[in-house]
Amino acid sequence: MQSDTPTDEQHRAIQAIDAWYKDDGAQQVFWLAGEAGTGKTKTTVFALEHLLERRRLTDYVVGAPTGKAAQVLRQKGIDGAATLHSLLYAPRKDGDSGELIFARRNDGPVADADLIVCDEGSMIGDDLARDLMRTEKKILVIADDYQLPPVSGQGLFTSGEPDFRLTEPHRTARESPVIRLAHLMRRQEMPRRFGSVGKVHVLPLERRTQSLVMRPSSQAICGTHRVRTTYTKRMRTLLGHESTMPQTGERVICRRNQKDEGLYNGMIGSLTRPAAEAQGRDAGLWSLGVQMEDEVRSRSKLIVHPWMFQAHYTEGMVQPRVGKDIQLYDWAWLITCHASQGSEFPSVTVVDDSAAFREHRWRWLYTAVTRSREELVLLLRNADLGGPWQVPEFDDCLPS
Repeated sequence: MQSDTPTDEQHRAIQAIDAWYKDDGAQQVFWLAGEAGTGKTKTTVFALEHLLERRRLTDYVVGAPTGKAAQVLRQKGIDGAATLHSLLYAPRKDGDSGELIFARRNDGPVADADLIVCDEGSMIGDDLARDLMRTEKKILVIADDYQLPPVSGQGLFTSGEPDFRLTEPHRTARESPVIRLAHLMRRQEMPRRFGSVGKVHVLPLERRTQSLVMRPSSQAICGTHRVRTTYTKRMRTLLGHESTMPQTGERVICRRNQKDEGLYNGMIGSLTRPAAEAQGRDAGLWSLGVQMEDEVRSRSKLIVHPWMFQAHYTEGMVQPRVGKDIQLYDWAWLITCHASQGSEFPSVTVVDDSAAFREHRWRWLYTAVTRSREELVLLLRNADLGGPWQVPEFDDCLPS
């Protein structure tokens, strides 16, 4: 655990943020950078406490690009963290078409805030970054600049040099094989040989290791939807699921924010019953019973559009138009690295798709590896690291 007292480096970061915040002539955006394990979130908490106590900061908002990332922040003690989308935009109906659209809001939490804190800044697209800057509020961006760039744009907030970079891993991170492996990836290096260190296993992706992908207790991460679909169908077959409808116990992921329902893109859960055809005005949709992670009570009747599930079995399926009030879910036996950004899991199995990302290959590996809190299986394609290795034994492997 980290101390409740800032380290010398964190103290210097707090002083730099303080100097920026009190200077009315300073640039609008301050970027606090740091790789995995350097305590970016803890430093942010320290900095906010300092500004509330020593400066005239009376109100601030904390946002993240995805609902799951905001949920992780709340779990780390930053109460009130929300999606940047919900802080900036409000739904309204188009006067001509009647369609529900989202427009930049002039009221709400951002209007009353003195400071906007943006976590996972490397994920923030250029359009969203520009809208944040149009608020004319000071913006504190927290970002690991070695993670994958945003899906849209080049990363306006993280395209230059950071204003302060944390470089010292905290004690827990220094002892973590996951973090040590991630630091290798950041230097664009591979381990010297295949093998295992503690709960971290670096192995070739081959016939003998295929079963490691089929572990219900570990979150598998890949890079492309083609690979995700292939493994999802294979895993469902091994579990005996012949129906294309999700069955009891299957892992699913929420793919759309519904703040009023407390559902956020990236949240994962397990089905408490088989999916069923919805009736009445919901005909054509599916009804799911889901136990979401980190929730005490299960959700008994989630009405979802089936297309994401059906796309695994219908090649070339075109995404239909889905009303904003209808939820979207998909299988989560494997998720893409992009979908996993902002999340963390106790156990992660990475299917190496880094070659598909060309110049971002090492960033992809780094981002995927750092999704793990404790246990990691990294299955490398087309790598010959040598060394004696054996397939680790897990109780929940399915036969490949």
